[in-house]
Amino acid sequence: MSVKTRAVAYVAYGQLLLALFLALCVLLHPGIVLKADEGGMSNYGIHSKTAAAYTLSLGLPTLFSFWAARLFIGDGRSVRQFRFLLRLYGWLILLTLLSTYVYSLDTALRDIHIAIGVALAIFEVAASVWMYRLLSQRRWDATLLAVELVGFALAVFTIVGVLHVLFLSQVLTSGAFALLLVDSGRKVEIVNPASHPA
Repeated sequence: MSVKTRAVAYVAYGQLLLALFLALCVLLHPGIVLKADEGGMSNYGIHSKTAAAYTLSLGLPTLFSFWAARLFIGDGRSVRQFRFLLRLYGWLILLTLLSTYVYSLDTALRDIHIAIGVALAIFEVAASVWMYRLLSQRRWDATLLAVELVGFALAVFTIVGVLHVLFLSQVLTSGAFALLLVDSGRKVEIVNPASHPA
């Protein structure tokens, strides 16, 4: 398996595991998010029944993003930007995970958790626009970008209190971002590690 194939596989594994363990959370405790006034996915991190699955749903993509970033080597502009994108994504997911465990303790910690969530949402939209420009701008990529933007708009409407669809917005933005991320990983050119100085 080539370094490029392994790097893209790590990105895909991380996103697939996020989706699988989040789906397991919903199966274990659907009432948290499948209701008229739905909560966000972080609610799964503070319930004993779903805490382990939630931890894996964010912890594994964090690890795979960092591992993949180490394999995207080279000095080209797109590979440097993609490597930075993976690392920043990994840190934001890790901060989201860690802040989940304490956000219910007081208002300040809740506000920090919300701020991290907002930063993650803005990052995913900005990164999706960049990835769309990196890709061939096929109709499929345009559809994914549109889904990302719709999910972000729903999140904004939820934050200002017009709607209560936080989980739906998270699923839309995370899903579209994941597919764009894997496609972009395939597109980015990396150098052979044998020619890369240690």
